[in-house]
Amino acid sequence: MTKNNQQISFNNKSPVSNLIHVAQNQDLLASLRRLGLNQYEAKSYYALASTGKCTAGELSTRAELPRPRVYDVLTSLSEKGFVEVQPSRPVLYRALPLSEAVKSIRRQRQNQLSDELTAIEEIACQITPKISLNENQVTDAAENVWTLRGKSALYSRLASMLEESKKHILISSTPNSLKQKISENFKLLEKAKGRGVKISVASTLDKSQASEISKLSPKIHGFQLPTRMVIADDQALIFLTGEQSEPDDEVGLWIHNPHVASTLRQLFPDNKTG
Repeated sequence: MTKNNQQISFNNKSPVSNLIHVAQNQDLLASLRRLGLNQYEAKSYYALASTGKCTAGELSTRAELPRPRVYDVLTSLSEKGFVEVQPSRPVLYRALPLSEAVKSIRRQRQNQLSDELTAIEEIACQITPKISLNENQVTDAAENVWTLRGKSALYSRLASMLEESKKHILISSTPNSLKQKISENFKLLEKAKGRGVKISVASTLDKSQASEISKLSPKIHGFQLPTRMVIADDQALIFLTGEQSEPDDEVGLWIHNPHVASTLRQLFPDNKTG
């Protein structure tokens, strides 16, 4: 390559012009890595998006990638939906719009999650006949009070309660917390309503919020208790920490007891019978 000329040749073949290194934006590269790309993939996609289509050799220079790795990186980016390949001579590569890449990521993750859940269910089916719970243990557990720690554990128990409900569900919460509970469990609540389960809500909602909630619950009590709770048939889930608690710091009580659930329901008008 001459001093005043930007032409460079690969393997002494035809010259390629305008080869320049692409200045790396570390914040953008970090964001791309959070989408599931490794360091080389992030640098390659950013370089392609910044400069347009190019050959593997050109990309190696622009993204400062080791030549032996560039083809593997481009193949991986193509499989992940970030790059498309033009089968010309030489082969050219071009970055796909990020919106298309995200759709590809979503589809791949959904398929992966579906496969993992199927595998979990198959394992559970295989080992369930080999594990039997003592009947006394089941009875004792149903009459005890259990402490749950962390939002994940609380919402997992909440989902089970809604799924098992047969007669009634009552949710008492702040407007923001109520919105989150319903949003994350909308399908379960919808199925419960379809089974004939009576769903009631107690919260200080404005008109627009009440209108939205009424799709699931025709009965809205316009007051709010100091404590957030969910009652489903003979189960009660009581949130002991404040609404602003960090997810890992959330603490609640799960109670499976007909007497306690019936007593709590009497706090609400039109819910005094069990």
